[in-house]
Amino acid sequence: MVTPARLNPPPVFTGARDGFSALAWLVAVNRYFNLAKISETERTPHALSYLGTPGPARWFDGCGLPDTCNFETEFTPAFKLEYIPNNFAGSCRRHLTNLRMTTNFSTYLSTFKELLGALLGYASTDAAKTTVNEFAQTSFIDNCPLVLQQMIEGHIIQNPNITLIQIFQYAQEMDRIYSFKPDTGPKTNSLAIASAPIISSFTSSSALSQTTPMEIDNIQIALNNITQRFNRLERNMGHNNNYNRNNNNNNGPRNNNNNGNPPSLTPQEREWCKNNNACRRCRQPGHYAKECPIYGDNNNTNRGNNNNRQGRWVYQVAVGDSPESGKASDDQA
Repeated sequence: MVTPARLNPPPVFTGARDGFSALAWLVAVNRYFNLAKISETERTPHALSYLGTPGPARWFDGCGLPDTCNFETEFTPAFKLEYIPNNFAGSCRRHLTNLRMTTNFSTYLSTFKELLGALLGYASTDAAKTTVNEFAQTSFIDNCPLVLQQMIEGHIIQNPNITLIQIFQYAQEMDRIYSFKPDTGPKTNSLAIASAPIISSFTSSSALSQTTPMEIDNIQIALNNITQRFNRLERNMGHNNNYNRNNNNNNGPRNNNNNGNPPSLTPQEREWCKNNNACRRCRQPGHYAKECPIYGDNNNTNRGNNNNRQGRWVYQVAVGDSPESGKASDDQA
């Protein structure tokens, strides 16, 4: 057992209202009470002897509490209400979340521990202290320099039951070896850095930064227009425009089974050719079947042979005929 004579007494509270001083004083007083085995009935009188004059001592005289009040349930709440600013815990959490290493690791760790101590001192239950420790561990790792952050995460994977104090000790040891410097670039997480090479391998950074949603929409519109033009070209390929406009009731071109010659006329086609003075072979107006420059039987000159072969090839490509199809007679045409 440690006797009170061998213990350093807690400091005298001077009345600072910054929150940190009040919480630090409460922690020191409670530690002293626990080590010195001060009974519950004697704790408030002992605490009053460590209140500075005239401010804190005068505050207690005017708060209406007796000298024998319970230190934990009566004195401590009244003391916090007087000397800890409103929303002090929320302010500490915000500072702890936004804390960055700007000079060296030792300064960063000292500031972090001060904010953490304030939050732990403000927590009234063990569950609240556990929540604060979990929150502090996440904030500490996220705000460390990136290289140290990756080291700590790897150390936690190898030691899943590690405490926050042990994480502090490990980080201090790594800083003693490597002397970490503040990160100069924007704060990013390891996942974003790991995925950066994958993104850059597909698209350059300049292209990602210059492309706008409007440009993407314009590209999509252009692609749609090209697709529509190809569809129209495919539908109209091999067909005469005049013939298509006057034959809307037809079900489209029929398969050619005449070895490059046109298929037999339907009654509707025959009537249309008659009314438009059109050729009954190529279905184009301006000449008759025996004078057809495409499917004519004039084989006396090379020109006629070239026209015949070229015309049959064009018609096959247009309507999808196979070279194995049969040949129609002139009467059928």
